[in-house]
Amino acid sequence: MKKSLKYRFLLRVVRLLPAKRIMAAPKEKAQKLFRKAYKGENIPELTDPDLNISQDKIIGATVLVYQHKKASDRIGIYLVGGGMLKYPQPGQAKEVAQLAKDCGLDMLLPYYPIVFTGATLPDVYEMLYQLYKKTLEDYTAENICLMGGSSGGNLALGQISYINEKGEGLPLPGKIYAGSPGTLLLTEEEKALAVKQEKTDVIMSIKAIDNVWDGMTGGKEVPAYMKHLQLGDYTGLKDVYLSFGGEEVFLAGAQSIKKRLEEFGTHVTLEVGEGMYHSYAMTPFVKDAQEGYRHFKDYISA
Repeated sequence: MKKSLKYRFLLRVVRLLPAKRIMAAPKEKAQKLFRKAYKGENIPELTDPDLNISQDKIIGATVLVYQHKKASDRIGIYLVGGGMLKYPQPGQAKEVAQLAKDCGLDMLLPYYPIVFTGATLPDVYEMLYQLYKKTLEDYTAENICLMGGSSGGNLALGQISYINEKGEGLPLPGKIYAGSPGTLLLTEEEKALAVKQEKTDVIMSIKAIDNVWDGMTGGKEVPAYMKHLQLGDYTGLKDVYLSFGGEEVFLAGAQSIKKRLEEFGTHVTLEVGEGMYHSYAMTPFVKDAQEGYRHFKDYISA
């Protein structure tokens, strides 16, 4: 793939920055740096002629609600990434409003608990479970789409295992879009591929993956499926779209996750963006990523 001039320039800039070193730092050091920028929930005042935008609370966590003024029977739940180190940024809240309009579905943007509130990964899973349960009061399961990038992609896929583990009989969402879903490496084959991918990934590394997950779990043991999407229980899940950048470390787990999903009868579309970066399809910073972004929008619109 021939990269655009802007993309090549941005890659050079990022490689000069300490981003990869920060992500690979011990969790205490990385969290200290993120804490300096932590300002709590920064929710912008949003208005739109086509949408009613409001706030709800789920177990104390804020959820931005985007509803079409002309009623829609479909809804998406957008889960941001960031390793539980930051809330959705104002720009992301605006982007979700545009997604709702472009794709013709209502949207929910949860400001789920992050590490600076004392939360760990199981707290996030429970909050999202309660949010999904409430969403089922107004929308049929087949018309609900979970979507997320990076750790948000992990939460989107992992929520299926959580629902199945709960055993309350909740119907599963009609589909899931997971962009570069974060997961710990499981097999020696995955680890060997990750070593190769480290050379081109400008943000993440094998060490960074371990440190981020240590921070999200607070060093406590959690169910295997929260760490390894390759071990999830996807019973009853019908359709998933996976996307990975061709130059990112998390690509190492792509085939294992796909295989695991297919073992449960799930229809899986796997897109690997040649020359692309982590979570490119949900964060199209350059024109090179626009095709993946269009595929993302087409999928959640259908």
